Amino acid sequence: MKIALVTGSRSDWGLVEPMLRAASARDDLTPLLIAIGSHFSRRHGHSIDAIRAAGWEPAACVDACEPSDSPASITRVTGRTIAALADTFEQTAPDWVVVTGDRFDAFAAATAATTMGVPLAHVAGGETDLATNIDGNLRNAMTKLAALHFVAHHAAAERVLAMGEEGWRVHTVGLPSLDGLENRTASAEALVAEGLVPPSPGGAGPRRFVLASYFPVTMQLAESRRMLDVWLSALSRIDDRHKLIVTTNADLGADECERIVRGWAKARSDVTVAASLDNALYLSALKHCDCYVGNSSSGVIESPVFGTPAVIVGARQEGRPRADNVVRLIQPSAESLAKAVAGQLEHGRYRVIVSPFGDGRASERICRTLTELRGRPDLMLKRLVSPAVEIPA
Repeated sequence: MKIALVTGSRSDWGLVEPMLRAASARDDLTPLLIAIGSHFSRRHGHSIDAIRAAGWEPAACVDACEPSDSPASITRVTGRTIAALADTFEQTAPDWVVVTGDRFDAFAAATAATTMGVPLAHVAGGETDLATNIDGNLRNAMTKLAALHFVAHHAAAERVLAMGEEGWRVHTVGLPSLDGLENRTASAEALVAEGLVPPSPGGAGPRRFVLASYFPVTMQLAESRRMLDVWLSALSRIDDRHKLIVTTNADLGADECERIVRGWAKARSDVTVAASLDNALYLSALKHCDCYVGNSSSGVIESPVFGTPAVIVGARQEGRPRADNVVRLIQPSAESLAKAVAGQLEHGRYRVIVSPFGDGRASERICRTLTELRGRPDLMLKRLVSPAVEIPA
């Protein structure tokens, strides 16, 4: 059975690679890696190079990038990707198309699979009940397109069921990004070797640092822009740690966000700005930093596994469960954010925590379920069922 696993950006590669490994280990599955989206963008690190360097050669590549992240550009890229994937799916004839998360490139793949009658599986549906991002709306749209749903936790499953999905289609498996997480990190020394963090004064490993990132909240751009200033102001007050900042993905508002961040960092000697990190380096940074500060999902999902203190800024991750190592501030001032970071730095590392997003065995569950349910006669006959929730009059 052929499974097309679609990856569209560095942010979803951490979900896709564990599934790719699990499918490759099975005799009854043939994984087809389909690379699209910002993997081919030079501005965002051209992460297709890191995929190939890790030993994975895509069965098909779709480079539809444009030099801008404007709404019109994103819309055009989505349309061109749908058209190109029609040819890809026709040529490769997958039995399943698997998409992850909530981005427009994944939505393009979901649309192409649906209109071509290929069964679609969606990983990480039902996350956050607040559509503060365009991504949130696309995530819910992919839920309605998918034949099967692989969700991270009980609350996500309840949300998918509330959207009228049949119970047998919804499987709470955790997130694949947690599978074998410790074994997928680079060494602390690699962060120094790559020029991401200066060496410690003693020369043994990296200097103490914080990892930071900030992504536009695409349906609240004015508030998002204000929160960006708060985030940078708070980072300015951390004067005893190096700052490693990883810039944004190809999102609406990303161009301005990156320009502001790079302008702020230009005059500082205690900041490194990276357009992209391969998955092993990013996980290493998350593992070895003294604190994560920003609004990436990694601060909520992966940080508990490493016991890394995390401070989540703004509304982007609102609605997601969080472990004890995570402090979340929805509308902080620069002062309150800096105080929260100082508190986390003083606390230091947490004991290793079981992430609310799974136990590290999601990929094997996904592969097994795809195999078991592919022949179900009503797989493609989706219907709405009445949700077990009270509907306001």
